[in-house]
Amino acid sequence: MNTFGHRLMQLIVGVGIGLTIGCGVPGNGTDDGGPSEPLDAGEVADGGTAFDAGVAVDAGAPIDAGSTNDAGVVMTGPIDAPADKWSWVDFPESKCASGTATGIGINPHRGSTKVLIYFEGGGACSSATSCWGADPRAANLDGFDGTTFASGARQLTLFPIFSRTNAANPLKDANMVFVPYCTGDMHAGTAVVDLMVNGTVKPTYFWGARDLDIFLARLVPTFSTAERVWVMGGSAGGYATVLTFDNVTRAFNGIRVDIVNDSGPSIVSKLGSDNEGLFNRWGVVAPAGCIDCKSHEAMLAFDRKSQPNSKFAFLSYDQDTVLSKDLGYTLDEYPAVLQQFFTDSLAGDANAATFIVTNKQSHVVQSDLLNASAYLPWLAEMVNDNPAWASKTFVHP
Repeated sequence: MNTFGHRLMQLIVGVGIGLTIGCGVPGNGTDDGGPSEPLDAGEVADGGTAFDAGVAVDAGAPIDAGSTNDAGVVMTGPIDAPADKWSWVDFPESKCASGTATGIGINPHRGSTKVLIYFEGGGACSSATSCWGADPRAANLDGFDGTTFASGARQLTLFPIFSRTNAANPLKDANMVFVPYCTGDMHAGTAVVDLMVNGTVKPTYFWGARDLDIFLARLVPTFSTAERVWVMGGSAGGYATVLTFDNVTRAFNGIRVDIVNDSGPSIVSKLGSDNEGLFNRWGVVAPAGCIDCKSHEAMLAFDRKSQPNSKFAFLSYDQDTVLSKDLGYTLDEYPAVLQQFFTDSLAGDANAATFIVTNKQSHVVQSDLLNASAYLPWLAEMVNDNPAWASKTFVHP
């Protein structure tokens, strides 16, 4: 079974993916998921959502060759993909850490002015050992292509937020995009680093942000009528929502972008260090004007200040088995640290709220379907700009 199938099954059963945001030493994740069966072309899953296994959609023609969006990315042709089903789109100029090309999954909904961009999680790495050693600490570094995507598509449809038939899903009518994770850099890097692996130099592409700009160059014209965008992800993908927020906002020329960050809180490690070394290793580019963006915490503060009308949703287990370990806290210490971060960062901000799950030790809130009955209505209040939207604590049954 390939890594994508394992990784998605992990999320469904609630098995954590390790990463570190404080000291820059990636955490360790294990693949414990059971086997999955690929969807055949046209096979229906999730009550009517079909998947075209391995089909690359029309490459499209350039739009106004040489024109750029607000992020300085040259706009190319829109993607022509069937509605209400998942298709894979190859981007030959993109790169995974190994240098192989990747792409995205896309599930358009005709007439929708909403766009959901979901960042896959799966650890983080920054060295020869953590990236290419016997126990790699990030997912899919060797590559992620249409075959990888097809083999995991059945698990993807199990996430409530991707369901078009779940009446409680506030984004069931959105255009959906799945950004795979194969760069080990929380989708935020721009660097190529030569790592010495078994006596041989191995160029390693921490290209998450470069890939995203390449994807956005086609996604923006594909969803040219978009009025609102949500960036969402879990674990490393949760951190990506903060690190890529400025890229996405500028690419869509300033339309409102909201964050749904699942299990990626910008907590400083117990050692008290920021992320400057790790960001430099990956080549993370701070938003223009963000002079002190040397940590996730600073990036989040800048995101909120630069886009005061955007909403910021944070989902977390108060006893996160992965992040507590990676950040150097015990499970007993972590709830207070998490609460203190949210109190210090979000107090008095009507555009930010938390969904905290208690009574269970786990990682990634959306990985457990028992949480959905509570977090989907909470997200609906956010999506619909309900003034009643506020922080919520959910006691896991």
